[in-house]
Amino acid sequence: MPGKPRIVDIALQAGVSTATVDRVLNGRVGVKGKTVKKVLDAAEWLAKSGGRPKVVVSSLKALTIDVLLAGGPGFANEILMREFHRASRQAGVKLNARFTQRANVAALKEAIEECAERGSAGVIVQPIDHRLIRDAVLDIVSRGVPLVCALTTLPGVDSLAYCGLDNRAAGRAGGLLLGHLCARKGKVAVFMSDMLYRSHEERESGARSVLRSDFPQIEVLPSINTRDNPETCYSETRELLKRHPDLAGMINLGGGNRGIEKALLESGKAIDVAYVAFNLTPLTRKALLDGTIDAVVHQDMGRISRRAVDAIIGHHGGKPPETGYIPAEIIMRENIRDTDRAEWLPF
Repeated sequence: MPGKPRIVDIALQAGVSTATVDRVLNGRVGVKGKTVKKVLDAAEWLAKSGGRPKVVVSSLKALTIDVLLAGGPGFANEILMREFHRASRQAGVKLNARFTQRANVAALKEAIEECAERGSAGVIVQPIDHRLIRDAVLDIVSRGVPLVCALTTLPGVDSLAYCGLDNRAAGRAGGLLLGHLCARKGKVAVFMSDMLYRSHEERESGARSVLRSDFPQIEVLPSINTRDNPETCYSETRELLKRHPDLAGMINLGGGNRGIEKALLESGKAIDVAYVAFNLTPLTRKALLDGTIDAVVHQDMGRISRRAVDAIIGHHGGKPPETGYIPAEIIMRENIRDTDRAEWLPF
């Protein structure tokens, strides 16, 4: 309804939680009379003025940010979720975080719609490149809810910000590394999650582009879709090594690395086959140190989470978000930092 203030705006104006505003507006018991008056006065002022409150330090505690990440068997998103919890604590805001089933369009659509109906203060989402997700995102943005895309973009949507890599450039970096590790010749394989996440499509495009242009003596085999499942990675790698015993290298653009590592070790090819992975995790760190993985293209999850949280807080305070991609890092066993372990601490 035109002129009707959002729950989150009333909460910010009154300096209370959105749950308290919901209880007051729906006449539920359990709220002190002084707080009820504060909420009703804030609602009346917002309705009459048509204004939007700005977050100040005293009202940050009333701000609750929703985080929607894709669940999966890997460590990368679990690390990112820990970093979101850390960033929210440091910023003094609340976090309503959850994992939705990976590549499940219906589940993610429902989660976004729930945030829209509730009047979220801001949503950070790892979007699936699908028309239903695009429609849900367009709807929540049209309601005035600031939305940040994390890890992967959703072109055509006027989101507040994108926090993540330039994934095509990161794919090119990975492909360039692989080409040199293979001494510019031989067959290489490309593992990816699926095309629903635009980040993987862009990484694949970048890796194939640089391998095709800079390493004409390398034969790039058809991409292998694993959906980040370690068991699928394991079985696909075993079959790949049987079909191509002369395989020179491989690059995994997503998760499930432990399945690939297991197959390489069992086959005795861990040293012979060049292997480039994405995202430094406890498992890829170990594989780097023992020589199973040769290089990792990494994105700083702490930096991504801080930038995303700051973008939503800044939006409510009238500040523009920080722009630009998170830089891709190339990590090999000789430049692993001890500080990387900090990302793996519990929530």
